[in-house]
Amino acid sequence: MENGIVQEEKTSISSSTSIVGNIKAEEHLIINGTIKGNIEIRDFNLFIGPSGKVEGEAHAKNVRIRGQVKGKINAKGKVEITQEADFSGEIKSKSISVESGAYFDASVQLGR
Repeated sequence: MENGIVQEEKTSISSSTSIVGNIKAEEHLIINGTIKGNIEIRDFNLFIGPSGKVEGEAHAKNVRIRGQVKGKINAKGKVEITQEADFSGEIKSKSISVESGAYFDASVQLGR
């Protein structure tokens, strides 16, 4: 606890790190490195930074993409594709936003 505020746990994968394999976590995940494999953090948020590269399937609460993703995204909530992003694949979520300037080649399924 810092200044009376509970800090949420998170894992950060730096730009100098590459992982081949699956990741399963019970906390938020920030990716600035390279991941080839599936990511499962169903009740937590996934953030892919500008230097992040992911190839695989991801299950998360909410997803924000600023880097490169090729694969499937399954989000319980919202998927945000920023102008820096490069996304190819499939998205299943409750809502999605795509900023002008993003590369976006996807099939999208929105649920309630």
